[in-house]
Amino acid sequence: MEGIGLRMFTEDELYDIHLATLDLLWHVGVKVESEQAREIFYSHGCIVNPETQIVKIPPHLVEDAINSVPKTFRACGRNPENDWICEGNRTGFVNFGEAVQLIDPYTRQIRKPTKKDVDDVTRFCEAMDQIVVFERAIGPSEVDPDVAQVHIAESFYNYSTKHAYIGMNRPENLRAVAKMGYIVAGGEDKFRERPLFSQSTDPVSPLVHSKGATDTLIEAIKWGVPAKINSMGLAGGTTCVHLASTLVTHNAEILSMFVLGQLLKKGYPMVYGTSTTMMDLRTTVACVGAPELALFSAAVAQLAQFYKVPSWVAGG
Repeated sequence: MEGIGLRMFTEDELYDIHLATLDLLWHVGVKVESEQAREIFYSHGCIVNPETQIVKIPPHLVEDAINSVPKTFRACGRNPENDWICEGNRTGFVNFGEAVQLIDPYTRQIRKPTKKDVDDVTRFCEAMDQIVVFERAIGPSEVDPDVAQVHIAESFYNYSTKHAYIGMNRPENLRAVAKMGYIVAGGEDKFRERPLFSQSTDPVSPLVHSKGATDTLIEAIKWGVPAKINSMGLAGGTTCVHLASTLVTHNAEILSMFVLGQLLKKGYPMVYGTSTTMMDLRTTVACVGAPELALFSAAVAQLAQFYKVPSWVAGG
């Protein structure tokens, strides 16, 4: 299905955003907390300050990364009929995550989710034709939060035949879930040919890449797991209140992760993501359903089309 479009920028304006992003990455840089990731950047010509952990990325590396990211992403399901191809103007829908509370469907009381709830939601998403890819919707509260993503992956492998996006917070979790995927797919070679899930890697606004995020991305590349880079800035909170400025810092966060991924493996499949919205300046609440989120998501979708890379945006 081809989605409708809200085109807020001309090609020249998109190019201006791109140039502003290149200027930011070279003259300001991004903070990279992982020593392993800083070494990769440094060995390919970036300027690295080990004391401040600031990495400045030259424009040619950014341009090379954009050109080497695959223009089409196939989200492979265990059932090939559930494959989803993300390209051009093609639009599909996913569930959102990750909720820390839910309304009990029987008692109507608000409570923390359990492992059984994770299983139930996974089966529900599997049954919904409108959902083309599974996103971890809730996390089990009764398990150690450090390994909750592994339990979510177990539920996904048991109850879904679609592709999944599951954000692993540690390299150890990524390895465990990839090994599970090798078994489900029938072998490592089959999984690498048709990866059943993707890693969701989130920068920390403004302009910070945490050690957990970058090290897990590096691990995902080793194990043949694709990645979505998903920034979640809050205009007026963690980013500039001006949405245009937020778009530049958001773009810098995504593209700098693209550079890291492509430096490690040319042609590594990556998706340009966003959950960026605004902060309510009276309550400090993240306004996921605000009009500003819709505007920003439309802007990101158009920017991703400008780069000719697959995109994933929040709907609220």
